[in-house]
Amino acid sequence: MRTLILRRARAQWPLLAAVLAVVTVGATLLGVCALLVTRTSDRALEVAAARAVPASTEVTAYTVTIAPGDVASVDRDTRSVLREALAPFGGEPVGRMSTAMRPVAIGSAGAQGLAYLSGVENLTDRASLVTGRWPRPGAGETVLLERTAKALGVRPGSRVRLGVELIRDPAPELTVTVVGVVRPQAGGGWERDPLEGAGYVADYRDGSALRTAQAFGPFLMDYRDLLAGGSTMSRLEVTVRPDLSVSSPRDLDRLSQGVREADRRLSAVLGERVQIERIASRLPSTLAATERQQRVTSSAVLAVAVLGAVLTAAALRLAGRLTADVRAAETALLSAAGTSRVQLTGLAVAESALLAGLAVAVALPLSSLAHAALTHLPPLTDAGLATEPVVSGPQLLAVMIGAALLFLPTPARSGLARSGADVALVALAVGAWFSARSGGADARIDLVRVLVPALLLAGGCVIALRLAPPALRAADRWASRAPGLALPLAMSEAARRPRAVAAGLLVTLGCAAATFAVAFDATWHRSQLDQANLAVGSDLVLTLGAPAVAGQGAEVSLATGGQARPAVNRGVAIGQWIGGGDEPPRLVAVRGAGTTPGIALPAGAALTVTGQATGPDPLSVTPQLVLEDSSGLRTACTAPAIRLDGRPHRLPDCVPIDGMRLIAVMLPVTADEFAYDSVRTSDITVDLSVPGGDGWTAASAEPYSGQLRSPTVTTNGSSLRFTADVALGGPPDAARRLVATAFPDPGPVPVTVSAMLASQLSVAPGDQLDILVGLATVPVRIDKVTESVPAAPGAPAIAADLDTVSRALLARGEPQFPIDAWWVTGATDASAAEGLHLGDIRTRTGEAARLTTGPVPAALPGALRLLVPAAVLLLLAGLVLHVTCDLQARAVEVARLRGLGMTRRDIRTTLLGQHTVVLLPMLIAGTAVGAAATWLVSPLLVRAETGGVPVPAVAPTWPWPAEAALLALLFAATALAVTAVVVIQSRRADAAHLRVAS
Repeated sequence: MRTLILRRARAQWPLLAAVLAVVTVGATLLGVCALLVTRTSDRALEVAAARAVPASTEVTAYTVTIAPGDVASVDRDTRSVLREALAPFGGEPVGRMSTAMRPVAIGSAGAQGLAYLSGVENLTDRASLVTGRWPRPGAGETVLLERTAKALGVRPGSRVRLGVELIRDPAPELTVTVVGVVRPQAGGGWERDPLEGAGYVADYRDGSALRTAQAFGPFLMDYRDLLAGGSTMSRLEVTVRPDLSVSSPRDLDRLSQGVREADRRLSAVLGERVQIERIASRLPSTLAATERQQRVTSSAVLAVAVLGAVLTAAALRLAGRLTADVRAAETALLSAAGTSRVQLTGLAVAESALLAGLAVAVALPLSSLAHAALTHLPPLTDAGLATEPVVSGPQLLAVMIGAALLFLPTPARSGLARSGADVALVALAVGAWFSARSGGADARIDLVRVLVPALLLAGGCVIALRLAPPALRAADRWASRAPGLALPLAMSEAARRPRAVAAGLLVTLGCAAATFAVAFDATWHRSQLDQANLAVGSDLVLTLGAPAVAGQGAEVSLATGGQARPAVNRGVAIGQWIGGGDEPPRLVAVRGAGTTPGIALPAGAALTVTGQATGPDPLSVTPQLVLEDSSGLRTACTAPAIRLDGRPHRLPDCVPIDGMRLIAVMLPVTADEFAYDSVRTSDITVDLSVPGGDGWTAASAEPYSGQLRSPTVTTNGSSLRFTADVALGGPPDAARRLVATAFPDPGPVPVTVSAMLASQLSVAPGDQLDILVGLATVPVRIDKVTESVPAAPGAPAIAADLDTVSRALLARGEPQFPIDAWWVTGATDASAAEGLHLGDIRTRTGEAARLTTGPVPAALPGALRLLVPAAVLLLLAGLVLHVTCDLQARAVEVARLRGLGMTRRDIRTTLLGQHTVVLLPMLIAGTAVGAAATWLVSPLLVRAETGGVPVPAVAPTWPWPAEAALLALLFAATALAVTAVVVIQSRRADAAHLRVAS
């Protein structure tokens, strides 16, 4: 047997080499896909974790209310729990703590406010020294923020006495020495300070008192001093950012599990030493989201691998049939010589095993080299996934599976059509498509979705083959009327010889696979761009980590080169409905163009309030001025309580920059005591020293707006005058707040709602709802229902104009401007926003790059770009093999035509025409099948990174220039291959074949 195999191989080496090439190409493709799904996928997780933004990976332990004697041990044990949870990754813990509030004297009149101490590790990295020096450990020294020092009137060298803590079991009073004044740095974590780094708040309320008070702080001391300083800690937090630069999937799983369990362990370790404790981190959810995206990518890569395997099987099916035809006489001779069927089968199996072994030996290193080369090309190299050639177990298994396709049985020539297998294949493809279309949307690897592309492409191709014979017979009837011999003979051969369309399945399927790969790649990229554009909402979104300040919008615009606008994107309650799932309904509002009417004020304007009240009861007002800067940001300036005693009272600096306009004034009226049964009233008159303006309106805010009656606002010379009649009895929680605005109440705010929200609430355009924004309820009217709201894809959301929302809030007595982020349009230098250290930055281009060229999704475009050349090579190899075997079988026929007087040129024209009239329609049919598969399959394969249905919906894309170029390349390559084989084989056909035949 070995001798027969070797002699046959030596005699038929071109045929066996072609079969070996087909198997090697298919096995190599499967090996590369295996490496992409395993090694590259694991490496992608590691790179994604290393590239994650710090806010997504940091782990923070929060503890609340710690007795003086327990502070040091709580800090130590908290760090120990974090260190254990983050093993084996290192990270430097950074602590921050603040004490309970203490009274502090304000000025020389004996008034008191609230103050607190804070300790911040690495303080010199989070604040800049303006004057003085940093505090020394153990010396009872402190530094203050600029605004704190200014509000208290202290400077370096001053000694400040802080009273007894305002809690049960308080720590005693203490005196600290101010040694410096500092300025907080952006990005220093000051948003976690009790006053959010403001330094001074005129109307602070922490929930422990019914009334507001002036609050000052923090008094920044050495961190170690506070650990042993004998003060009660109202809050202590320790933050660790694990170093994920070197990791493995196993270590990341261990880290995620450790962080999830850390909260329970912290509670057990700290016990009764703290009132509240918890560990917060986005790290587990970040890693889980990355793993979901990994599974989505792996599912699509597996679909590519299955398609490559089907294409390889089609090529081997053709090769098997051609080999059987070539060896038909030989097989008959062996049978006549007494070789049994079992021996013939053993001979075929041995030969296939030898070819499979050779294919594995070649495809294994070739797939390693191809994978390494692929990772050094975009987008894999840009994603940091470049690697050297490697060999892995899954890769070897995939290559062996590809080589094992040699052992698939070869059907008879009538095969698919006469057995009805083509009908069964089409039915299976349709059923799989419906199953995938109705299947759930999750990140699991769905076997049906993996198989659907290959099934639909194969089903479409067998349908095309069913239509080929009738089309060829019609063309034969048309060509029979043509003059000459070449064209009628070519058409006759193509229409009447089954061998003429033997390669039809491979040609059609190869063309369909290549065109589908190009179109699916374009569709996938377009969908990721659409998702990025919708998810971000603007060219650049800067989510603030601390409250916005006047002039910040101009600073962002200048740095980025675009136009910054205030925006809000937060969860809200709609009536009493807070959502049907984990996510509450969202309000997305951005400030539109235009200016708000108001009174222009210069920077540093000295504003005073003068007020009078009738009756014996002393009344006070706490003025709240709402000002708008040039970017549309509205800030509230709250002054301390001012007695209505007829004297002018200077307000704090409310106008820090030029270009600000006063748009609203709120005057909450308070008395030393309100008696519910009192029937007394007081007429108040308050003058604000700003130039008068037209169009101002006044109202009384809820609740119990009737407790402040007849509110008015008028111009009184160079001042705005506010008047009202205040009831000194009635409900004690009545607002008694005069609200004056430079615009009328806008009424119900027009909004657009997402289709999901409209479905969940069963609302339609024209319906009205109430949404809770901050502490005020805003009425809204639905004008339009849209598929999804920008910046809230796939969520129940409401889109509105932030200016109108803010006006409605101001008209209802809510001075706080809802802002969560700056939305920047036309940004030319998005990276400059990072230098502002204002918060997290997200751009459309960055999000699109993350979704398309990020470490996790980068494997899919790489696999698709590998499928195209693999499909072309398999198509060409099979086609050359088919044409060669066909012409060898027809050598005698060609010689007879030469004997009848046909020239070699006419013979070549006939043979080329025969193969061309079959090849060109098959390429066109393959392109049509690829296009149909793109429209049918792409929406099923393209997933959001969470595994769900993408929002917006997938729009199948057919890139005409790329597809036209590919089709032209396929036609040119196949025509060149066929021409070369025809020319060579026609030269070999001469009279010798006639003598052999005789």
